[in-house]
Amino acid sequence: MTIKSAVLGMALPVLAWAQSVEVRADRESHVYACGEPATFVVRVTGADRQPVTSGQLSVTLTNFGTQQVAHAVFDLAKANPVTCAGTLREPGFLKCTAVATLGKEIKGLSGAAYEPEKIAAGSARPADFDAFWDAAIARLEAEVPLDPRVERFEKHCTDKHDAFKVSFATFDGLRVYGFLSVPKGQGPFPVEVNVPGAGPGVIGPNVGIADRGFIHLVMNVHPFEPAADAAGQKNRYAEQDRQVQERFGVKRYCQAGAAQRETYFYYRIMLGINRAVNWVVARPDADKTHVGYTGSSQGGGFGFYLLGLNRTFTKGVIHVPAITDLLGFQKGRDSGWPKLIENMRPSDKAAALKVAPYFDGAHFAPRITCPVRVSVGFIDETCPPAAVYAGYNALRVADKQIGHGIGMPHRVFPEFYERFDQKWLRQR
Repeated sequence: MTIKSAVLGMALPVLAWAQSVEVRADRESHVYACGEPATFVVRVTGADRQPVTSGQLSVTLTNFGTQQVAHAVFDLAKANPVTCAGTLREPGFLKCTAVATLGKEIKGLSGAAYEPEKIAAGSARPADFDAFWDAAIARLEAEVPLDPRVERFEKHCTDKHDAFKVSFATFDGLRVYGFLSVPKGQGPFPVEVNVPGAGPGVIGPNVGIADRGFIHLVMNVHPFEPAADAAGQKNRYAEQDRQVQERFGVKRYCQAGAAQRETYFYYRIMLGINRAVNWVVARPDADKTHVGYTGSSQGGGFGFYLLGLNRTFTKGVIHVPAITDLLGFQKGRDSGWPKLIENMRPSDKAAALKVAPYFDGAHFAPRITCPVRVSVGFIDETCPPAAVYAGYNALRVADKQIGHGIGMPHRVFPEFYERFDQKWLRQR
């Protein structure tokens, strides 16, 4: 059964220089049937929170992609607030972008969902998808010893918990790195796994979760050992991107090697982290009946990956997931981060079109067997809402729920962490 959460974030003023552009739809839920008009009300205010009486306002409605639905330019001396209406004829999201020119440009956003429960991924699920990933898992186990390396991380140990640096072997001589936190005591303790969002990654354990009685494993996606401090980690991260730019002609690690399935950056990483999950759950002090996952953005995308690859999970929270609907552009809408095909060098695009579906979170979703919670931002321009819904709709589990962040850009409202992580995932 699909259960919708309460609507959160009814309007998001975008503030700059004490002026703001506020945009909201004419329906509280911001959800419409295809063909129904959505009317957006745009209000431009000054430092006193009163409507400004000069300047220009441009309002554009799109399908969160290449299709322009409506466009209008207003003289704020004549009208403020103003309205702009449009609709979609097929499932998707309508984005309202309002830009006020008041000496400087100030932007406001809003979004409306059109039958989002019918949104499907921009690519077909490969016929050999399951066979490919099952064979990859089996081959890694057969060919590469796990070689777990566990080092006590003394500066993070207390009388309440122990902390460790951990790493595990994966294909091509690479390793995946992370941190383990374990409560003091006999257990068994519930387990929580996390993969960070895109960027340099973490340099230490999440001991706060351990102090709440959980074994916590956080795994970076980077195949380099975490540095001792943030500056060092940033330098290692920058060097990695320099290397992938030189070798693959792309800007970031998350786009590297996509001309072949086995060379795409995430391939070896996902498989390595999957076996790290098996290792931590196999601990004698781990409660195998309570194994949860939570992650946002890149970590949300890895939620689809790991929950789909690994049957040990009993619950999963996927916040604003990246790496889903990678071929959304084929349906005229924005693809999910990292816009893989769009960022390939021309010589690799044809091959990457065939590879990308094997790494699309929406195609891992049917493999997931545990209850899942998902959050989506209606004005998320990094992980577009249609991309999130493409993954959510592909889930076949009965116990799933999606939370609508009406005014939520690429972040997660605290309400979702409270509801999905604190009150659901960690419930025993």
